[in-house]
Formats: sequence, structure tokens, C-alpha cells
Amino acid sequence: MKKIVVILIGALSIMSCKTEESNPKQFTLTGEIKGLTGNLFFRHPDKEYTRDTPADTIHVVDGKINFSDTISELNIITAYTDFSDPNNKLFKKPADGKGYFPTKSMLFTFFAFPGADIKVSGEATDFMNAYPSGDEYNNSLAAINKIAYPNYNTTVNLAVQATHETDSLVIQEINKKAEELSEEGRLARIKFVEENPNTVAAMYYLNDLMLRTQIDNDKAIEIFNSISKEHSGLSFYKTVESRINGILNTAEGSPVPAIKTTSTLDGKEFDITSLRGKYVLIDFWGIWCGPCVAEMPQVKAFQEKYKDKLVVLGINSGDTKEKVQKFVEEHGYGWQQVMSVKENSSDNFVTGFNVQGFPTKFIIDPRGKIVKRYLGSGEEAFALLEELLRE
Repeated sequence: MKKIVVILIGALSIMSCKTEESNPKQFTLTGEIKGLTGNLFFRHPDKEYTRDTPADTIHVVDGKINFSDTISELNIITAYTDFSDPNNKLFKKPADGKGYFPTKSMLFTFFAFPGADIKVSGEATDFMNAYPSGDEYNNSLAAINKIAYPNYNTTVNLAVQATHETDSLVIQEINKKAEELSEEGRLARIKFVEENPNTVAAMYYLNDLMLRTQIDNDKAIEIFNSISKEHSGLSFYKTVESRINGILNTAEGSPVPAIKTTSTLDGKEFDITSLRGKYVLIDFWGIWCGPCVAEMPQVKAFQEKYKDKLVVLGINSGDTKEKVQKFVEEHGYGWQQVMSVKENSSDNFVTGFNVQGFPTKFIIDPRGKIVKRYLGSGEEAFALLEELLRE
């Protein structure tokens, strides 16, 4: 009997180990990035983070990586090195040493999904010349990153070089070379996306091109229409689809896209149709966005001056409800606030309105039609509002 019990316990232990080892949601990342000192850090797509939450760590020993984790579905992971390391050559610093030039080529990106066995190889020099492989998703990402990363790197190196110069003519020449190279890179990325529309990497880059206004809207729509509907379940497809719909649905004269949500500061439902009969200024903003915050006193002045004709609707992106609540209360910004939620397609108003930068403002007429959209400084928006509201 004792022998039977021991055998059963042993069998159960083996089964338990096998269950742990074969977690269906697990993925692995193995390989080597030569010259990489220090660990890699990332924010897991399945987790919620605040600005104070520490990032997850991919441990690196002598450039070698042997990492595993779990993930619920296909997603992209962006890993970065230590910002605080003064010897980190991946961060492009200007001559004064303050801050750094942000560029994708200092990051290691890969697609993770349940069951993935991802390989990484390459080196870290003055940019992350290392790429993932092992499956169709990562092979396609490596293919476009091998085109994009060297271009990003050379372009930003020229920008850094310009900060070391004092001769205006030399600076002008360097900037000209950087602009020409940047344009070459933009066209090369568009060409890859156009020629490989059914790869997830192309969908990821198409969204990036749209976000940065680096692709013509008509071209983006043309490429999107060539993507197989078989990919419609992927989050990358849905994000691009939302932006495409945002382009089509936010043309001047179009009815404003639906905003019916409980993603509000008090959790009560808000419906933009309730504002019919007045002009509406929709302000896409974030506390982290300096120009957004700088313009809010002017927004408040317009709201108070024309309170019988104008309603302001703030749509925040990138902050927590608690932080927004505290900020608006401290400054007396009492207009309706809605939170754009990246993870929720119906409440992702940033992509739904194809917002490509902050601040972005929309002026809506009393019938609910879009009069105009403005990206960046709100001076033109304020001038048009003054003209419309004085009538």
C-alpha cells in the first residue's frame, strides 16, 4: 500500500510539473544581443501600470537572454534599457547632455503570443541592431525594423551632431541631410506596408504612420482595404480600422462620431447628443501635455464668456481618473470630462476621432456637425469660435 501511495504522489508531482511547464499562455524569449550591458525593461500588455509602477524586467547576462512569461493574446512588447545609465550609448543625448532624442532604434521590440518561442540575435552598438525571429509575426517585424532602425539611427545621429555645431550654415546643411534621410525612411516604410499588407508588422507600422501623420489619408485607406478580413479579430487590425473610420467620420460637415459612455469622472453616462442646440468645443488633452494645459485657461475663458452658446467637452488620454479629478477641481475646470480608454474599442476616442497629436480640438455646430478640426495650437480654433459665437 505504501508503495502505491508513493507511486501516486510521484505521478501527481510529475503531472503538476508538466502542467506548469506547458502553460498554454507561456512564451519564451532566448538568444543574444552582443554588447548589451544591463537588463531590458518593459510594460506587460496584460497589466495595468501607473506612472509610479516599476516596469517588468528581462534579465540579461553577458548579452544573453533566457526569459519566459505568460500573455493572454498576440501583442507587441517594447523593451528598453536603463535610462539612468550615463554610459548608455543607445540614448541619443544633445550637446548639453539634457534629456535625449527619442527614437525607435534604441528599443527592442517583439511580438509575444501564447506558445511563442521567440529568438533574438544582433548587437547593441549606438542603436539596437537586434531583431526577433522564430515565427511569421516576428520575422515580418524584423524585416521592417531592419529597414527602419538604421534609418532612424542615422537621422537622429545627425540631429545630435547639429547640437554640437555653432556655425548656422553647417547646422542648416546637417538638418537638410537629416530631412532627406527621414523622407527616404518614411517612403521605405510605406513601401513595406504597401507590399506586405497582411503581416501584423505592417498593420503595426501603418498605425504608427497614421499616428505621426506620415502617410496620406487616401493611401492609408487604400492599404487598409487590401488587408484580408481574416485579420479582423486582431487588436492591431481593430486599431487601424478605428483610425480609418476616424478619418472617414470626422470630415468637415460630417455628423460628430458617437460619444455615449460611462467612462466619465463620476461614472454616470454621458451622451454627446445631449449637447445639441449649442456649439461644442471638444478638447483632446492630457495633464502630461504642456501645450494642452497651457491653453486650458483660455478654454475656460471662452466657456464662461459664451456659456449660453458654447459647451466644452474634454477628452483625456493618458491620465487616471483620480489625477484628472484632482487637476480639474484645483483649477476650476468644471466642464464635462470623458476618459479615452485605449483597451476598450468603444471608448477609445483617440483612435475613433483619428487624433494624431495633442492638443487636438474639434468645433461642432448646434446640429451636431463637425465644423473644423485643429491639431496643435488652439489659436485658430479660438479665432473661429469667436467669429461663430459673436453671430
